[in-house]
Amino acid sequence: MRSNYNRLPENEGAPKRPCSSDESFERIDIVPSQPPPPQIDGQILEDVPVSKRTAPLSEEKFLQFLDADGRLVDEHGLRRTVFLGGVEPSIRKQVWQFVFGLYPCTSTSRERETILLDYIVKYHELRQRWKTMLVLSSRPGSTPLEQGLIAKYQTQEGSTPPCSPEISSAQPSFDTSPEGMHRAAAGVVSGPVDAALLSETHLTDTYTMEEIQQKLEFMKLQAQVFVNRHKIDVNDMRTNIRVIDKDVPRTDRDVEYFEGRSNPHLTQLRDILVTCAVYNPKLGYAQGMNDILSRFLFVMESEVETFWCFKNYMEKIEYDFSEEGMVKKIDLVRMLLSEVDPVLLRHFEVHELGNLFFCHRWLLLGFKREFSFMDSLRCFEILSSHHLELSSLEAEKALRKEEMLEFANTGGDTRTTQMPQKEYTFEVFMCAALLMEFRDALFDCKDTGMVFTCVNGLKFELDDILTKSERLFFMYCRKTVEDSFHLVEDTPKEEMSLQQKLLNKLKGNTQ
Repeated sequence: MRSNYNRLPENEGAPKRPCSSDESFERIDIVPSQPPPPQIDGQILEDVPVSKRTAPLSEEKFLQFLDADGRLVDEHGLRRTVFLGGVEPSIRKQVWQFVFGLYPCTSTSRERETILLDYIVKYHELRQRWKTMLVLSSRPGSTPLEQGLIAKYQTQEGSTPPCSPEISSAQPSFDTSPEGMHRAAAGVVSGPVDAALLSETHLTDTYTMEEIQQKLEFMKLQAQVFVNRHKIDVNDMRTNIRVIDKDVPRTDRDVEYFEGRSNPHLTQLRDILVTCAVYNPKLGYAQGMNDILSRFLFVMESEVETFWCFKNYMEKIEYDFSEEGMVKKIDLVRMLLSEVDPVLLRHFEVHELGNLFFCHRWLLLGFKREFSFMDSLRCFEILSSHHLELSSLEAEKALRKEEMLEFANTGGDTRTTQMPQKEYTFEVFMCAALLMEFRDALFDCKDTGMVFTCVNGLKFELDDILTKSERLFFMYCRKTVEDSFHLVEDTPKEEMSLQQKLLNKLKGNTQ
């Protein structure tokens, strides 16, 4: 019987495997049962120095970032301090006002009072308009519950809300087309600004009531012009409200601030979410927004300031709430993992887990459900400081530092490294760091159910994973510089720039 093995000349090593030359054999990828530790270009991650985590930002330290008139004069320093330790709860509201762009850094304390008054008036008009549209599009005599003005979880057990006579009495006299309702809503007097909204300010400490009323009247006219530019699709609004009313009553109910039936904070959540959905029809409402909003409301303790902070934040990340946007974000995690831990990524791909959809919740909610509520607030402000991004000043510093080291190691060969055009935010590094931290447990996962069970059961300490994420970030910066130098060294001579050829010639003459 003829052997399957090819006869080899003497001293040429072990015989070839049959499958190496026979295409009829199936190729099998073998994943090692004991994966090697994660490395980047042979360097262990623990070798990379990182910043020392600090105590949360205190009021005394925060005041040092402000001048005598209340302007923020060192935004970079503030964001760096927030990144390194978060913020003490007692001053979190004031710090978030700058971090999330509620007020310009150049605004004085007095100017912020005027800006807040403008915010109050505009929000009052925005909210009143969609509520008016709900009433006008309902049957005469309908209750607020039937009109959609409130939901069951906002009522006392067994109570029946009354109808809204001030608007419903005028219902029969207008055109029921969308344009007609829009004109009718524009003609309805919105009434005085909600006293509850005004009570959130300290304007009476600065202005007399007469001055405040004069300002309000002028701002109200401007706000009505602003609101009238927006057309409201009532059908889309009611569709969004139905989804919102499913999500709001289950938002952070284990947190005392949101506990209990007819909790006024649930009403604030609902009103803000509906207002945002109505005036941003392209985005509308998507599940998960309630979890983001609850953090703002808990910290700001002001419906108006919460609305504008949330609006600013959603305008920056709204693409992430689209299917295309989230797939792209997960792709970034996959790309980064392919560079920093290809063995783990290969394991996921072999077991058809390469889409990394189990990272979706981490990215969408900023790791909210991976920590206690209070730790999730600290994680959120640290991620939102944007202190450590590939486009940040810190990344630029890290690149220049690594270039100087590489300059010394290559005997004076100098070149400028460009950061790769990849949108790796710090949360992407945090995702990769988490996967690498629990890689041993993840290597035991062979299907979707196992990996989701594993991910949902992970327990870790916030500062520890932040340190590991920062270490991974700086390691990536180092790798980027080294890759840049290797790229030039491997470039064919005919493709070299004249400058590089001269440098090489000079180096050769000095040796």
